[in-house]
Amino acid sequence: MRARRILGLVLLVALTVASCRKREAETAPGPDPNTSVPVEIENHYMGDVTIYLVRGSMRQRLGMVTALGTAEYSFPWRWLSQSGSSRLMAYPMAGARAHLSEPLILQPGQWIKWTLQADLDRSSMAVY
Repeated sequence: MRARRILGLVLLVALTVASCRKREAETAPGPDPNTSVPVEIENHYMGDVTIYLVRGSMRQRLGMVTALGTAEYSFPWRWLSQSGSSRLMAYPMAGARAHLSEPLILQPGQWIKWTLQADLDRSSMAVY
């Protein structure tokens, strides 16, 4: 009887130790830095606008949107600064001052729709 108790305790301790063993960390693959970030621009401004991606003090030209037109562009996700300092910039061809969007905070697979209003300061952005 005593031998069975000892055997039972040994099995219980062995199972407890085995279940408490730290599992090897499963490493999920990180996001692909080359994932494309689509940008859809809807322009209600009365002039042509050049669109830039601004990262810190660097500007990367994405393209131009004609007056009252729409355009679609994309850039690699790796171009986004993880510090939250990346923004889109609308630069009117007619010489008005440029307009910066709010900081871009995106995950891979998301896309941006930026609606430029006749008064650029009233423009809005959505991330999907």
